[in-house]
Amino acid sequence: MKTYIAIIFILCTLIAESRHLSLKGTVKCSGENGRAIPGATIKVNNTMIGTYANTKGYFELKNIPESTAAISISAVGYKSKTVSLSDLPNDETIQITLEKSEVISQGVVVTANRSERIYEDVPVKVSILTDKIFESTGSMNLRDGLSFQPGLRIETNCQNCGFSEIRMNGLEGKYSQVLIDGKAIYSALNGVYGLEQIPSNMIDRVEIIRGGGSSLYGGNSIAGVINIITKTPSSSSFNASANYSSINAVSPDATIQLNGAIVNESADMGVMIFGSNRHRSEWDANNDGYTEIGRLDVKNIGGNFFYKPDHKSKLSMEYHTIFHEIRGGDGLDLPPHETNITEMTTHNTNVFQLQYEKYIGQGNQKISLYGSGQLTNRDSYYGANQDPNAYGTTDNQTYAAGLQYSSVIESFFGNHVITGGYEFNSDKMIDLAPAYSRKIDQHTLSNGIYLQDDWGITDYLYFVFGSRFDSHNLIDGLIISPRANLMVKPTQDLSVRLSYSTGYRAPQAFDEDLHITQVGGEGMIIRLSENLKPEYSVSYSFSADYSFKMFGFPFSLSNEYFYTSLKDVFILEEVGRDGEGALVIERRNGEEAEVFGTTLELMTNISDYLSFKGGITIQKAMYKNPVAWGLSNDDSELLTSNILKTPDFYGYFSAQVSIIDDLELNLSGVYTGGMYVPHFAGGIGIDGNERLSNELKFTNDFFELNTMLSYRVDNSTGIELQIGCQNLLNSFQRDFDSGIGRDAGYMYGPSRPRTVFVGIKTGF
Repeated sequence: MKTYIAIIFILCTLIAESRHLSLKGTVKCSGENGRAIPGATIKVNNTMIGTYANTKGYFELKNIPESTAAISISAVGYKSKTVSLSDLPNDETIQITLEKSEVISQGVVVTANRSERIYEDVPVKVSILTDKIFESTGSMNLRDGLSFQPGLRIETNCQNCGFSEIRMNGLEGKYSQVLIDGKAIYSALNGVYGLEQIPSNMIDRVEIIRGGGSSLYGGNSIAGVINIITKTPSSSSFNASANYSSINAVSPDATIQLNGAIVNESADMGVMIFGSNRHRSEWDANNDGYTEIGRLDVKNIGGNFFYKPDHKSKLSMEYHTIFHEIRGGDGLDLPPHETNITEMTTHNTNVFQLQYEKYIGQGNQKISLYGSGQLTNRDSYYGANQDPNAYGTTDNQTYAAGLQYSSVIESFFGNHVITGGYEFNSDKMIDLAPAYSRKIDQHTLSNGIYLQDDWGITDYLYFVFGSRFDSHNLIDGLIISPRANLMVKPTQDLSVRLSYSTGYRAPQAFDEDLHITQVGGEGMIIRLSENLKPEYSVSYSFSADYSFKMFGFPFSLSNEYFYTSLKDVFILEEVGRDGEGALVIERRNGEEAEVFGTTLELMTNISDYLSFKGGITIQKAMYKNPVAWGLSNDDSELLTSNILKTPDFYGYFSAQVSIIDDLELNLSGVYTGGMYVPHFAGGIGIDGNERLSNELKFTNDFFELNTMLSYRVDNSTGIELQIGCQNLLNSFQRDFDSGIGRDAGYMYGPSRPRTVFVGIKTGF
């Protein structure tokens, strides 16, 4: 009898402990109009339970443990709020209001400290690229959207194939670490054309940290970290969009995107499927028969799945596959070896991720395990003069795995969030280009351990310090990458941040090494010096975020000063031609380089009908001693102290104006100042004469103005019509070479001329 009583007692206890609550409601802006806040984040504290508000601000949370104390609500541009569940009615629709933040909050960020934190409490300067920026600027892929952030530029490096890179704080793309959901699986091969391969409909947001990031994310994080956070399902939904544009009223560019999500009744299991298809026709700027914008086909399909065994644990899986084909040159409908010039690549990429997260105890400890990888096969042709041997292949496999533990410790001297972990990375690549006698057989392996203390001393003083210890198979000895960040809030409206960080790069092949530019009718290849040493960096920054009111309207001003010093800097020097006639550029170690400057951002929401964000960057990027960028006609070295293709001044802006409730005008723009660009001999110049010598040219400046008008036809189905123009002023490069001998790498400024587009989207 006692046994039965004990069993009944245990069952009753379990039932009592497993009682769950439900919560549904809307998130709105406080004020007279009480407009809905779509995309607001609602999270049950110390659990895996959370969701996002839909386009009407509505949300539902289910299976909330009765023991839960509170929920947190946050949204970009609003003050975050924590609400006690004891103050809310169960199974009733509630209304939560958020006050507009004069600071114009960035919301929740994860990249700064590898844990979810409200931006205002993070000592690290973080920039956020939200889906709203992608929509308002008409950006259909990652490449287009990244232009609208301070300190970032997208530079196109090839007329034939459109190879492009991210330049952060004046440093080339290989200095930045691109992460997918915090995982370093974006390889050097992916970096060649990967910016256009990632569609906007799979991106939830992008978090950017400028300055050395090796203390948390390992090698290549010298200029900074770009973390692409993919969308995960929070409620059942469907979204579709179609966009058709015309490049210079000649070449069509069409994109279709689809998203669908299903989440079960108890909200503990869900799946999201996304897909996109893009086709862009080629465009010839000067009618010489050779492309300045290549023909492009990109197809993506993938999905996210999550399962929550209980309210404190979550299993997530993500998979997507990419087909990417781009071709430029002449005779695009002929076999490549029957043309004068062709640069063509076909990529098949598969990316997968698996992650398990669990809160331990009372929710003050969390453990995460993950495994991820990408497999890419590339077929290529980089050749000229009907060369039958210019075909090549590349196989790339990247794997990453890790374990992370974090714990919140409350003490007399404030709160500590201790985070530690282990990370393994493997990248194996075999690249064959027989026509250039090139074979890259590279396998990099690294193991890293990191530890940091995120110390909230008071509500006005925060300090983060930590280090990462890496072993790398291409670097002798242990690599130690420390960091320290301090934030002080002298007043409620002013936050001051100081940062010290470090970074390193191993002596290995990078994205541009896997691309063969056609110059003078021959290939230009990059090879690694046999004595190439690692490159190291130290970065310092000082920033201040200040919010204020002017004429009764809220404004937020952010100013950052940055300095990065590079030791044993990687440089590219021309060493002549090989036996096959290809121009050989060798990656060597220089001495030192430095990049320093300032960024200034201004943000405001003047009303519910007008918002603005803009920023400028003023900087210098210099080698301490001149380096050779090319050879003169007598084979003497041509020297420069400037890091090339880096303007001293550039900026952006984005503005949204609600004309009426369903009609919105979006304006955006990107300014690019003049810069030094190498121009190699061989092509026919705009004067009709052949270019006989190499030249370092200082370019004109550009202002790319974009407009879009959107009209919501029906709120129930979310049907929206769009029309607009990118690069309305047609600010574009005018001095392309002509003919087979042209320098295909001589390209700078905006990536496209005036382009008119129309679009339609729906979502519910």
